[in-house]
Amino acid sequence: MSLLSIAWRNLINRKIQTIVTIVVIAVGVAMTLSVFQLTSGIKEGIANASEPYGLLVGSKGSANQLVFNTIYLMDTPLGNLPHSYFEKLNNDPRIQTAVPFALGDNFKGFRLVGTSEPFFELRVKPKDPPYFQLSEGRIFNEPYEAVLGSHVAETLKLKVGDEFVSSHGVVSSLDKNDTHSRNPYKIVGIMKSLKAPADKGIYVNMESYWISHGQGEHEEAEDKNDELAENDEHENEHGVTAVLVKPNSYSDLMRLYQEINNSHEAQAVLPGQVLAKVFDMIGSGEALLRAISYIILAMAGFTILLSLYSSALERRRTIAILRSIGAEQSTVFGIVLLEFVIVVFLGAIAGLGLAFLVSYTLAYFVGEQSSINLSVKFTIEQLWLLLAVCLAGSAAGMVPAIKAYRTEVVKYLNAQ
Repeated sequence: MSLLSIAWRNLINRKIQTIVTIVVIAVGVAMTLSVFQLTSGIKEGIANASEPYGLLVGSKGSANQLVFNTIYLMDTPLGNLPHSYFEKLNNDPRIQTAVPFALGDNFKGFRLVGTSEPFFELRVKPKDPPYFQLSEGRIFNEPYEAVLGSHVAETLKLKVGDEFVSSHGVVSSLDKNDTHSRNPYKIVGIMKSLKAPADKGIYVNMESYWISHGQGEHEEAEDKNDELAENDEHENEHGVTAVLVKPNSYSDLMRLYQEINNSHEAQAVLPGQVLAKVFDMIGSGEALLRAISYIILAMAGFTILLSLYSSALERRRTIAILRSIGAEQSTVFGIVLLEFVIVVFLGAIAGLGLAFLVSYTLAYFVGEQSSINLSVKFTIEQLWLLLAVCLAGSAAGMVPAIKAYRTEVVKYLNAQ
């Protein structure tokens, strides 16, 4: 019988102790790996979602609020900028593209985003294909036509040709007497999945947003006479929540950034700067969580060492019997060490599986509750951690193995 078979049978004979030891290792490894996976997943998810966006312009207020509301479809929208300000940006020769955004409505909790056709031409790099693409249908070209994010279509079981009625605000509610109920949206397209916040957006023509808020020129036939008398007033009320600006050059970007922030009309925000601050906060929390997980892992290792060491002491008579029937010291040493290695290896593998289970579960709930999609991956850093755990466990196993190696045959063979 091989040493591995003997070691395995010894562990099977102590099922409860073996299982408890494996569980302790698995929990320590799982917590540590989960911290690695979730923090890196959050950073990657946040960074990926901001890729096609450049300089964001919005009303004065919180820069974080502007970024997270516009890009991640979270938080409460800031106040609107006048439409004339958007036109000013759109006509600026230093600006290549100006994409408006209007937020404030929802359908069953999914936010409506008023925008324009250039939104679907945004690219991460000039030679890249458009970032936002359709899986079916077409983009909107008239008021009250909508393009759904893939998650919206899948969750609500909607398809091209269906209609829906939005409600005002960023939370789900519906007033049957408001303008929204008299102007249902028709779905004309569904976007490809991006694993990004855009999957949870409903994109509509800007004119739809203005009409819904009493700012448009195209109401139902029964309302046209009343609206015509107020068109001039409403034209002044047209507004946008934010504007995505793509300057012609980096120098134009920096000049626009300084000019806008020095004015009293609006603020300009570089998403990368905001995200850097967010990553700093995540990094502080990550460092604390890693420290706690390392302490738990060390405690798990210490618990295992004590458990197997005490087990080796309890089996001194058994070891003495093995020696008396011809087993060499090196054989006894190898059996005890192999027991330790097997337990650590199984605990590490179980911990890896538990880490992915925990990470995928938390990533799912984070994705459902927010618009940030977490990617869970096995990285080289995690591989090194597993190897370190296995090597440290094997090294710790030397202690009870040496104790078994030095067992006095006569003393423990005669012990009662």
